[in-house]
This record gives sequence, C-alpha cells and structure tokens, in this order.
Amino acid sequence: MRKVILNLSILAVLSCFLASPALAQWGAIQSGADAVKRSKEAEKQPQPQQQPTKAAEGKYSMSDKTAASTAPVTYQNKVRNFSYTIPAGWRLERGDPAGNAEKENIIFMKPGTTCGFTIHWTQMVPSFPRKASVDASYKQAMEEKGIGKYMAVKRRDQGGAKDGVIGWETIETAEKGSGGFQRIQWQCYDGQNYMYSFIAHSEPKDFNANRADLQRIIDSIKFGR
Repeated sequence: MRKVILNLSILAVLSCFLASPALAQWGAIQSGADAVKRSKEAEKQPQPQQQPTKAAEGKYSMSDKTAASTAPVTYQNKVRNFSYTIPAGWRLERGDPAGNAEKENIIFMKPGTTCGFTIHWTQMVPSFPRKASVDASYKQAMEEKGIGKYMAVKRRDQGGAKDGVIGWETIETAEKGSGGFQRIQWQCYDGQNYMYSFIAHSEPKDFNANRADLQRIIDSIKFGR
C-alpha cells in the first residue's frame, strides 16, 4: 500500500514538472495574442491630424495662401519704397507683399493657370558699378535676342541716371525660355545699389492668353523718390 501511495506521489510530482513547459508555452501564446489584439485596437483609434503651421504675424507661408482677389490690389513695399498692382483673380502664395520680410521672395499666382509674379532684391556693395553692369547686360540681351532667346529687349529706367532706377527688360520666347517658362523680366538697380528682379511668367501654353496681364504687372511697378 505504501508503495502504491509513493508511486502516485511521484507521478503527481512529475506531472507538475511536465505541465510547466506546456503552461509556459500557452502563456507566451496568449500574451502574443493579447499584444496583437491591443495593436489592432490601437490602429482603429483615430490619429490626431497635424495642423499646418501658422505663419508669423506680418508674414505668409506656403500653407497660408490668401484668397484670390476680386479686384486689382496695389501694394506698397515699406522696405524699398516701390509699389505694384496685382490683377483681380490672383492670390498671394508666399512672402510679405509689404516687404517686411526682406530676405524672402514675394510670390503671387493666378489660380487655374501657370501664371506667376515674383519679386526679389539684394543689396550690392557700394562700389558695385551698376551703370556698367546694366550697359553690359543690356548689350548681351540684345545679342541673345538675335539668336532667338528673347522676342523683345529694351532699356527700362525710372528717374534720373544718377539717383534713379536703371535697368533692362526682356521677354523670352517659348522655344528658348528658362526652365520651361516664358518670362517678362525687369532687372534693375536703384541709387543705393540694390538690385531688383521682377518676373512675370507662365508656361508657354498660358503665355499668349495672359501676356497682357503679365505686362501690366511689370508696367505697374513704380519706385518712389
């Protein structure tokens, strides 16, 4: 009888040891299943949407586009004292139209087209020979007109030669425009040796239909004394 009881006790102990790996394996499987379940539940939870960064006061970013205007708008640049008029139906894409963010390009676009207008300026050193630069650039542009890069080239100045704005205007051809665009560009220098680049542009497919508006933008630029 004692031998039977002893055998039964040994079998009970062995069964416990043999059951332990199975239980551990089952526990691991169950933990994995629980982890997958939690992961799927987490995926179902709505993720917070990232909000576009708001531009600083007085500035605009690419995510802060203005609505297209319903009438022509004239802007006065407060930094470099010039004004310009943007036609109805255009909108600001980037930059401060009043020029407070001096190092940032100002960009306007006409929705539904490839038309745009950009403004950029940079300060040259006081000794920079602006007149010689304009003369040389104008001469080169006239030569490039002869090989089909430009359809029109002209001098474009405002004010006197000494203290006024001096520069040249070019209109590119569709065949040899820059980067797939046709541009009407006025490059000029003021009396303080700041260089300006005013570019009204579009892809060739939109150029003829919008050329008058692009030219009006360039023609609207007026420098103060």
